[in-house]
Amino acid sequence: MQYTLDGKINALKQISQRKLLNILDKIPGRKDFIVDVNLIKPLEHIIGVAKLRSSGVDKIYKLEKTPIPCTNTQRVFFIQGDLITVKHVCDKINSELTQQNDGNSYHLIIVFRKLGCAMKLLEEEGVYGCVQVYNFLWELISLENRVLSLEFHNFYKYLFVNGDQSYLPCVAKSIWTLQMIFGKPSTTLIQGKYSHLVDKMLDVYCEELGRPNSAESDISCFVIVDRDIDYASTLLTGGTYSSLLDEVFGIRSGYVEVKQPDKNEKPSSSGHYLNNADEIYSQIKNRHFSDVFPFLSAQTKELSAEYQKSQKMNIQEMKRYVSEELSLVAKKKMMLAYHIIACEAIISDMGQRFESLQTCERNMVVGRNHRDCVNYIEECLAMNTCSQYSILRLMSLLSITQDGIPSDEYQRLRMQFLHVHGYQNLPGFFYLEKSGLCIEQPGIIPEVRGAQIANKVVQAVSLPARRSTFSSFSQKLKLFPDIMESYDLKNAKDLGFVFGGTYIPVVCQLIHILYKQEMSHEDLMKMVPHLSIKYNRNVNTAKYLRTFVVYFIGGVTYAEICAFQLLEKLTGAKIVVASTSITNGNHLMKSYFN
Repeated sequence: MQYTLDGKINALKQISQRKLLNILDKIPGRKDFIVDVNLIKPLEHIIGVAKLRSSGVDKIYKLEKTPIPCTNTQRVFFIQGDLITVKHVCDKINSELTQQNDGNSYHLIIVFRKLGCAMKLLEEEGVYGCVQVYNFLWELISLENRVLSLEFHNFYKYLFVNGDQSYLPCVAKSIWTLQMIFGKPSTTLIQGKYSHLVDKMLDVYCEELGRPNSAESDISCFVIVDRDIDYASTLLTGGTYSSLLDEVFGIRSGYVEVKQPDKNEKPSSSGHYLNNADEIYSQIKNRHFSDVFPFLSAQTKELSAEYQKSQKMNIQEMKRYVSEELSLVAKKKMMLAYHIIACEAIISDMGQRFESLQTCERNMVVGRNHRDCVNYIEECLAMNTCSQYSILRLMSLLSITQDGIPSDEYQRLRMQFLHVHGYQNLPGFFYLEKSGLCIEQPGIIPEVRGAQIANKVVQAVSLPARRSTFSSFSQKLKLFPDIMESYDLKNAKDLGFVFGGTYIPVVCQLIHILYKQEMSHEDLMKMVPHLSIKYNRNVNTAKYLRTFVVYFIGGVTYAEICAFQLLEKLTGAKIVVASTSITNGNHLMKSYFN
């Protein structure tokens, strides 16, 4: 039987299910299943309650600070291996042991990786001898068509902020599984320090666990990139509906909670899964936000016309309508209402500042009106019109596009930020600078008198503008779309559409170049830093560079996903986007400041 690419992607869920059920089957009898709150949504993508019950799970509880009213003597904790969560579990176990519950047995299923520090903590807390520990690494989770994620939301913080490489083997193992399913690609691109480490780990897994099929492959090109290749795509505000939905509310594992104040000014929220079952979302997720409301309005008119038509039906027509169409119409009406509410909430949150924000971001990216950009950040701080993470994103975007912020402006912006949001944020600036995200340009003339003379010279003489590293790289890769007098936001014709014509995501442009074969691989390696290319000569190259898997180490944004899906539409290529998580600029900044 010939399986399609999408059919093979569905196999990932079955593999994860089987791995988890194998662990549960090792614990015979009825058991209580206690799940870390942060793992509930990803777990729902992997397995249903019925499957868990088939392996003896009786009751399912959230792991919370309050006591858990367990009904069975066997407790199974499903948690991440961070020390805070492990300590929480240890406290619960010790609490029960002090109550003479000697008949209970305890099991820990640690997701992603079982680390030595967690085992040491179990020993220090005195529960190591009464706890059976299992390691479980789920495979990449399919969030929507050809979009895969490990749903490891702290991965960026562990790796890029703390420098902790302990979880890189999880990435390598997920890639190994992908290649065992799809086959060995003919071409592999590796970009970045961590991607090269993962590639070496992948070779070890191939030696120890088995090699993928080298004769035939569903994938012509596998691309592994570090998140730091393109911070601009993370920091910029996306213009598509899915990007803004994530920007305002945060989408986790394809699930979003839209919060909106009711008449009593008490915020209410309702959750919703964003997947292919939502017909409305499938049609608007990649539209520019300015085009979403007209579409929803047209759909509302269609429903209204459908209702008017149903009022004139005879008995037989009404019976057929009720049995065949009514449930679909009701579902569509519910989805439509939800997205209208979401749009209204987005407008309420961002409407007044969206255009000015995008203008400021566009000026930063193209390197013009520097003074206006700094003034805009200061105005946002003074008027408190943006969240602290939005301010940090703007400062970081200004820094990476201009090779740092001039010393006097950096000191002033940082001081104003700390005055508004508190000095507890000071260490975050150290980590931002360490990562190269927000740095201070070194002063050219340290003496005050010399600086005053230099300023007078600058005002009197027009000096040629120096192109930043970002600008030079963007020009070489053609990351700035050709914007005419009017950029059509309703009809996407280039990948810069996702940022309103401001900027094309680096990796999306890289795939576009590979697909069109506009540049030799040797020239590409010279242009893109830390890029290497490997070839598998045993693979049939009839589908040469037409099917891609792109794996982001550190997270991918909804804007980039939209750009990849647009590239599929424009070229006919097949692109599978995989990542450690779905991220955005706010989440990136929280990694440094929380």
